[in-house]
Amino acid sequence: MNALADSAAVPVSGLRSPVRMHAGLLLVPAILIYAVLFVWPLLVSTWTSFAPHGHLSLETYTRFFEDEFYRSVLWRSMRISAVTTLATLIIGYPVAVFLSQNWRRGRSLVVFLVIAPMFVSAVVRSYGWIIILGPNGILSQMFHAIGLPVRHLLYTETGVIIALTHVFLPFMVISLVGSLQQIDPALPRAARSLGANGFSVFTRITLPLSLPGVTAGSVIVFCLAASGFVTPALVGGASVPVMPYLVYKEGLLVLNWPFASAVALILLVATALVTAVYTFFVRDGSSRRRIVR
Repeated sequence: MNALADSAAVPVSGLRSPVRMHAGLLLVPAILIYAVLFVWPLLVSTWTSFAPHGHLSLETYTRFFEDEFYRSVLWRSMRISAVTTLATLIIGYPVAVFLSQNWRRGRSLVVFLVIAPMFVSAVVRSYGWIIILGPNGILSQMFHAIGLPVRHLLYTETGVIIALTHVFLPFMVISLVGSLQQIDPALPRAARSLGANGFSVFTRITLPLSLPGVTAGSVIVFCLAASGFVTPALVGGASVPVMPYLVYKEGLLVLNWPFASAVALILLVATALVTAVYTFFVRDGSSRRRIVR
């Protein structure tokens, strides 16, 4: 019996290696798709931007950064993305707090209202905002009724920010809800039992513990807003040119592929730098608060 048991026994370490190898093979399809659909086009675009005439040159980048118009388009894209991210965070955080509390009445209705825009294409949503923000839209009539001099918000930067906030709000709320639901409910209750008011509980417990969700949601919304084309093109038009619209114009209308590739690469690098700096400061501030405490 002992010999049979010894022969049947298999070392655990011997099982782990094949399992890990097979688990790693599961990533191969995703890696291939990622390489074909992202890495290879990125490499081609990078080479096209640096070699417009078949040899290495900074001509396209020099043209971009020496022209005030193109610099203003880059700055506008970053500004619109940042304001949109801040707006979705301010609006979405209270909604996420409400949704993270399962005992709240009407929670299912609020969840539906938050994710309902995702069931409709961006084109349809943008045309809806064209009607709302237009000269005869609801907002224009409200401004006229209360005596504000604003004629309409269509084809303005403010209108683009409003539309983008509506489009990307679900991504922020979903990121925040997942983070808020991981907070132990006993922590706020313990703080209140020790005399802490609601503001102290929020600033010392809820907000710091939800920073991972804030960071994730902010990065997602900022990247989506910076790369968004349909909504800025329809709601902003030529009056509010942004980087994706510039890529479309130079690549498909002017057929200047080297310059369009340079604009796309500049947008990618700028977005990556902003998100990296933002993530660094959020994590650095969070770690400093832990050290102080």
